[in-house]
Amino acid sequence: MKVGILTFHRATNYGTALQAFATQKGLEKLGVDAQVIDYRPEYIERTLRVRKLRDAKSAKEIASICVNAILYPGMAKRKSDNFKRFFRQMEISGKKCYDTKEVGEFAQKYDAVLSGSDQLFNKNITGSDMTYFLPFEHRKKLSFASSFGERELSLNRAQEIAPYLSQFDSLSVREKTAQKILSQMRESYPQLKSATSVLDPTFLLTKDEWNSYADTTLKLPKDGYILTYYMIETELLRSITKALQQKTGLKVVNLKPSKKQVIMRSGKNLAFAGPAQFIECYKNASFVVTNSFHGTAFAINYGIPFFTSTLPQSMAGEVNSRLTDICKLFDLSHRWIDSERKLKDTDLTKPFEKDAKKIVENLREHSFDYLKDALNI
Repeated sequence: MKVGILTFHRATNYGTALQAFATQKGLEKLGVDAQVIDYRPEYIERTLRVRKLRDAKSAKEIASICVNAILYPGMAKRKSDNFKRFFRQMEISGKKCYDTKEVGEFAQKYDAVLSGSDQLFNKNITGSDMTYFLPFEHRKKLSFASSFGERELSLNRAQEIAPYLSQFDSLSVREKTAQKILSQMRESYPQLKSATSVLDPTFLLTKDEWNSYADTTLKLPKDGYILTYYMIETELLRSITKALQQKTGLKVVNLKPSKKQVIMRSGKNLAFAGPAQFIECYKNASFVVTNSFHGTAFAINYGIPFFTSTLPQSMAGEVNSRLTDICKLFDLSHRWIDSERKLKDTDLTKPFEKDAKKIVENLREHSFDYLKDALNI
């Protein structure tokens, strides 16, 4: 069977790159000939470009580019190159597609088209682009671990996407909230298939499988370290990291160093890291401190003691709900720290829970079972 995967697959975002990679490799584990359809919408493509002064549209943007050039000299290009190098390990279709029509025509070469994972159904990201809803004729359509990126849909949005989702042969989503959205939509659109909740595709690969794609040339502290992956640095994240340092005496490695971390030289800073370096960082980490969904997911998959904290209010709501949901799913809510008080009451050196490892194994099997059933394997 030949399957075409339609997902975000070209962006300098760790979660985006790793979920696309894992979806393709996960299908290969089932004996499927899987390819990522090389769809290149502009709103994703621009993330791979290194910002230059000539492209700046405001004084604020000019200032940002100049500050980054001083604090992270040459890092943006190096990081972009590391991402592009990693992408070359994926099976990607030879044809580049730039609009829905081209995708629909090219998709006919596949026995099935799979839309997923990531926030493909999030209008705040894709705007008016409906391509990920597969608005074209095809003999077999399915979704895998796709996300709306929000807890509720407006009536207009539900009416807009329902006709397309009704043409899917199988539906699966990443969050329970997304499953609830589709369940509510079925009340008005009974032709919609019932949606299954599955794991984020990064869980389709085991720790050992991920390790085979790590950059082993990366120089990291040999006696263990605290890995920080801050989507946005907060005072609470700094407090957690500092408390862990005091408890363990370990050095700190910053996967996505903030300006403050660079200026204060608070650890080894890896502003150039791509996905292969990301994997190497997790491979050897003793602890993880993060407020990233995929930063949390990898810690769970690797069985690393971690602490997940809140994002700032400006990014909160739906983003934080994904973080609390994944902790609940694996019975790890005690590793969610949302206040200084909870930090004081938390045993920071507690080993990773064996029960969570068993949950990972069971839900990984469930996710593969969905794919087998959806593809009639």
